[in-house]
Amino acid sequence: MKDRKEYQELLESLRSESRTITVDGLEIEVRSCADRKPGKADPRSAASSGLTEASFRDKAALDPELLGNKVHLIGPENADKLPPLERLRQEFGWRSSDLSTGIRTTCVERPGYCIWQYEVPTAREGRPCLIFIHGGGFFGGDIPTVENQCKLLAQYMGGVVLSVEYPLCPEHKFPQGFNACYDTVRWAYENAQQLGIDPEKIGISGDSAGGNLSVACALRDRDEGRGMLHYQCLIYPTVSREESVDHATWWKPESYDDPENDPLIQQQIRVIGSMGSTIGDWYAEEGQDPRNPYLSPIFADLTGLPRTLVITAEYDFLRAECEAFTRKLLQAGVQTRHIRYGGIFHGTFDRLGYAPQVEDILLEIAEDMKNL
Repeated sequence: MKDRKEYQELLESLRSESRTITVDGLEIEVRSCADRKPGKADPRSAASSGLTEASFRDKAALDPELLGNKVHLIGPENADKLPPLERLRQEFGWRSSDLSTGIRTTCVERPGYCIWQYEVPTAREGRPCLIFIHGGGFFGGDIPTVENQCKLLAQYMGGVVLSVEYPLCPEHKFPQGFNACYDTVRWAYENAQQLGIDPEKIGISGDSAGGNLSVACALRDRDEGRGMLHYQCLIYPTVSREESVDHATWWKPESYDDPENDPLIQQQIRVIGSMGSTIGDWYAEEGQDPRNPYLSPIFADLTGLPRTLVITAEYDFLRAECEAFTRKLLQAGVQTRHIRYGGIFHGTFDRLGYAPQVEDILLEIAEDMKNL
């Protein structure tokens, strides 16, 4: 945001004005920025959505964060001439602000993928370590989209953040990307001393598809009896391969507070749900059981999973299945919190420095990791 003072005030308002609601027996902490009106999109979400080529002609009228993300907001030039996969890959993501200071970045090459390591340069041992898995529908997203989030998180944690550059579909079908993510967990655990981390303070997090991969890693860790993971933060994760607009199990349009049937809100809610079947064909081989727990964690036995924080966006197609997943976690005896950010859309986590909600999420994760 242009005005850093306003940004800081909005960041602080997320907690000072939070409230708790109960939805079908589930307690949800709702956090909205002070300038957001109920039943409306968050002002920054609204301003960044629905932009056109004409919107970028008056550069003085646009926030610098928007100017720097034109391709991600309105799509690449000659988009109609690009294959759907390439067009979507260019549209996904965001280049956010670096709010961190003094973070050291290194890259570790692994067979078939890379791990990006972010840390405060210190010799202190026993630091917490968080493995972060970026979103992007399993076919898109990249390290730069979440790099500044990982750097700031490492600073707030006083620890190490490992970001996984896993192989993407459809070139690399399930379980190749999943295996790379799980291999990162094992690598961190087995190299804890060299990394200067406490093997009892390793957590995992991811947004959207990255949230799916995160909980799949936690399930596999539990299934193999390794006990490597002690925390997970799932940021609007996709937890079912069966859910889509055309075949909705949990999602219901009447669940959203949208009294004016705002076309922007409606479009943002449905765009993710409408991608479900296509992405499913890209990610998994034909004949793969869509209820495989590592594909659709909502169908898994969730007992024995680590302490969990689930984050949702109010105007997101995936919100209902995330709430259903949280209920299952609680029923399985997993210590779980659930936070919903009011007025925002799926994908907001990309927008550090523009959307105050992102920094608030990082503060939550850092606090949890420091208290492991």
